[in-house]
Amino acid sequence: MLNYVDVLKRIGLNFRVARIKKSLSQEEFAEALDVTRQTVSNWENYKSYPDINTIVKISDKFSVSLDVLLKGDTKM
Repeated sequence: MLNYVDVLKRIGLNFRVARIKKSLSQEEFAEALDVTRQTVSNWENYKSYPDINTIVKISDKFSVSLDVLLKGDTKM
């Protein structure tokens, strides 16, 4: 079973991968989500994570499934 820190690391890494695949800087990603660049940095560096509404917004705006964002799962 994953602990809290492992979950944050996985989510942060998955957000970073999704952002980089779209060739977006942290600033551009932040602007698209109406958050600060520092907030995106905190997500990617495991200091915090977005609320569920923001996670769904990321999924919708960037065409990335929730499974991929939350679990890194590319298989159904």
